[in-house]
Amino acid sequence: MAELPERELNPLLRRADWRFLLGSPRPRRAFCRANGTVAQAVASIAAEVITAGQGGDCDLAVGEDPDPGTLAELYAALRPGGACYTEWHPVMGGGRRIERALRAAGFADVACYRPWPASAALPTYWVPLGAPGAAAYVRSWRRLRGGRVRRLLAEVRRRAQHLAQGRFGGPICAVARRPPDTPSEGHDPAGWLREGWPEWGLGPPPGRLSTLLLTGGPRSVSKAVLLAFAEPSPIPLVAIKAPRVAAAAVGLRREGAVLAGLAARRSPTPGVPRLLFRREVDGLPLVGESALVGRPLENLLGPRSLRTWSIKVADWLAVLADRAPARPGAWWRDKVVEPVLSRFVEQFGGVVDGGLLREGEGIVRTIGALAPVPEQRDFGPWNLLVTPAGELGVLDWESAELEGVPALDLLYYLAYAAFKVDQAHQLASRVASYRRSLDPSTPTGAVRRECLARYVDALGLDPARLAPLRVLLWLIHTPSDFRHAAADAGGPPPPPALEQSLFLALWAEEVRHIARG
Repeated sequence: MAELPERELNPLLRRADWRFLLGSPRPRRAFCRANGTVAQAVASIAAEVITAGQGGDCDLAVGEDPDPGTLAELYAALRPGGACYTEWHPVMGGGRRIERALRAAGFADVACYRPWPASAALPTYWVPLGAPGAAAYVRSWRRLRGGRVRRLLAEVRRRAQHLAQGRFGGPICAVARRPPDTPSEGHDPAGWLREGWPEWGLGPPPGRLSTLLLTGGPRSVSKAVLLAFAEPSPIPLVAIKAPRVAAAAVGLRREGAVLAGLAARRSPTPGVPRLLFRREVDGLPLVGESALVGRPLENLLGPRSLRTWSIKVADWLAVLADRAPARPGAWWRDKVVEPVLSRFVEQFGGVVDGGLLREGEGIVRTIGALAPVPEQRDFGPWNLLVTPAGELGVLDWESAELEGVPALDLLYYLAYAAFKVDQAHQLASRVASYRRSLDPSTPTGAVRRECLARYVDALGLDPARLAPLRVLLWLIHTPSDFRHAAADAGGPPPPPALEQSLFLALWAEEVRHIARG
């Protein structure tokens, strides 16, 4: 499965994202009474799949539109505590009728979800039925996606889909389990969330706890996120992140370690999620954090607001930086620069001009003494929230380094903020936008210069030390483009794909700009 091109792998894995609603996202043995894409999804996550014969020891049982006889088969196939997943296409009575049918078959802990958009294949949300808080949260995020005209068009499309699918809309998906032999066996996420609630300082467990699953993601390494609500509040209190693939598990473990390290500092930075727990289930890491809520900063950035928000970002990063002792340039060259250069040459050396490469190597090796800082390393406007109080919150720390390189997060943000303001979406337009931002006489260039000046002044950095950091930034990020090109190809990426790397183009632009003086 790992050799599949990304365009095939990601839809296959997303078709099985409902597994994160279960107590065991990696079933050992599964009983499947479904066909088509549902059967393919089960095969992609279970070590063994049976469709008939001896049961009673399965971790998972799956069915589509099951009648009472099929429900009895699903129940009999499961071990005590095993999970059941069923998809039901529009039926009279909706979730209540489905719940009654599952309970009549002996199942417990029944929960029904409606995928949105209305398909169980590639939904963005799995919305729990009878949970007004979670539903209100989804509606609020849908409203944030665009202006009035875009929302009107979306509503027209929604109504057309509703009519095309019949009176009762899209499918309902239900999860349940065969009652365990002991109360602590086979808990679903809601069960162990309730157990841990007081321990995490969240107060008494809520009377009604719902979980909303977010599974939208452009790639197989995109994470699934469970949000927990104390109903009927529309504000999530806990976010649980889970990986689809092993490559994403590495980042999640790093995120848990980084958040633990940031929490241990003398003065934790407001806007950083609070680590609540780290848990391993079937070899997959689950990281629980305090849920951050707010509007994505990328939705608020514009020509008039760029300076105000960018100054706020620069000041936030200055607060995040810890006053650690400086390390000499030789330390940075040995631990960071040379390994990054070696990987860059290995991955992109075949498509880079030799003279430009030597020029870039010379610049980045002039790095001097610097004090390490916490570095989020994916500090784009899409990962920044503006809370209802007007403060910043920062999501997604799976690429972070506790002892990272100063200024890199700010430089990364400033580049993408300029892309947003310039409406630069393609490679050529982004390179042109970046080139303009290097000129302090342009609007984005003036904001960039002011923000960098505030940041280096707050940290006591020598502004002359920024040149090698500006080149190092894009060297550090080029492996991301290499991995994406390899995933798209399902193997070694071809040179034309590597030549389309945005990070490679920005690296080249910086090297040329610095070389020109």
